[in-house]
Amino acid sequence: MFRNKHMHTSIAVVFSMAMLFFSCSNDELKTSRLYPENADIPQSETINFKLNYTLNGESVLELTAPLMQDFSNKERFKFQYFPKTFRVVLTNKNGDITTITADKAYIYKNPSLMELIGNVIIHDDKGASLKTNHLFWDEKNNHIFGEDKTILKQNDEMISGTGFDSSLDFKNVRINQISGRLKIKEK
Repeated sequence: MFRNKHMHTSIAVVFSMAMLFFSCSNDELKTSRLYPENADIPQSETINFKLNYTLNGESVLELTAPLMQDFSNKERFKFQYFPKTFRVVLTNKNGDITTITADKAYIYKNPSLMELIGNVIIHDDKGASLKTNHLFWDEKNNHIFGEDKTILKQNDEMISGTGFDSSLDFKNVRINQISGRLKIKEK
């Protein structure tokens, strides 16, 4: 009787361990199918993302987006992805405001660069605007550039071309394959 009771307990323990082992490996198999080792899975997601950067108590940059996915967990190429819409409002030391919008954006960590994609519009509070479909923004050097068709409106002038290079305040603008309305000073 004692031996039989011990045998039933041993069988129950072995059976429980087997069930635990098989259920874990089954879950692991399901998980590995859902999340392959090299999958692009963000380390975090933020809904209704809002970043307000201040300098000496003054707001200098406000970034908003309905969704931000942080891929800083990537070994070689760390970035943040804004898949829905992206909006940045910049205020310089003179109080001038520049707004940048795009359908989606990437902020890369190294090199420090932003990539804006789809309906990219940059406009300032003086009425100047730049429209393109794809551009890169080097915030540290106040530099924007791209290879897509671009339309720049400034001071009653409208210039279009393919490919551009400029500072964010539209000074020192270079546009390739240029056409449009320009004011020319007579000598």
